[in-house]
Amino acid sequence: MNGNKLALAFAMTICFSAAPEVRAQDASTYTVAQGDDIPKIVKKLKYKDVTESQMYFAVVQKNISAFPVNSVERVTPGMKLEIPSQADVKAVDVKKADEYMANLRKAEGIYSEGVAAEKAGNMQGAVEKYLAAAKIGHAVAAQKLGQLYDKGVTKTLSRDLQESITYYQKARERGREIKGPDSRAPQPAK
Repeated sequence: MNGNKLALAFAMTICFSAAPEVRAQDASTYTVAQGDDIPKIVKKLKYKDVTESQMYFAVVQKNISAFPVNSVERVTPGMKLEIPSQADVKAVDVKKADEYMANLRKAEGIYSEGVAAEKAGNMQGAVEKYLAAAKIGHAVAAQKLGQLYDKGVTKTLSRDLQESITYYQKARERGREIKGPDSRAPQPAK
């Protein structure tokens, strides 16, 4: 599968579903089902007076912290995602949504290549892909880099807490929730 098809397939793995009787304007959550993907669901839930890009953008932004870091699968069956209101979706600037979607497709493809490289044991290739995806604005890639720099578990990246903080902050700025380093908190003397 070439990179563009892989990127599209990867982007389409962000999936969720709900009971068929739930109409888009009434939905507040959607439960991930086996076999659904984001483009199908966005088409199914899209409000009549918004574009698919606006709907996609709003759904992704509303749920960005729910997407896992260590997998190309953004959602898993049973996961509950929030569906933005019609007013929230309509408020998304169409040009911004279109640009976001173009960048997301590109960054998702690069990130998925990084995940594949990491699974194949090519950490140097994986880090290069994660860096490229984060540079485009991929929040999950930025979080992944934060983790890699934080833990220093690769031969490619040495442990660098300053770089870790930088990438965690980029992920936060893009909507990811990054929990604090509780395990590093100073322990009281006994």
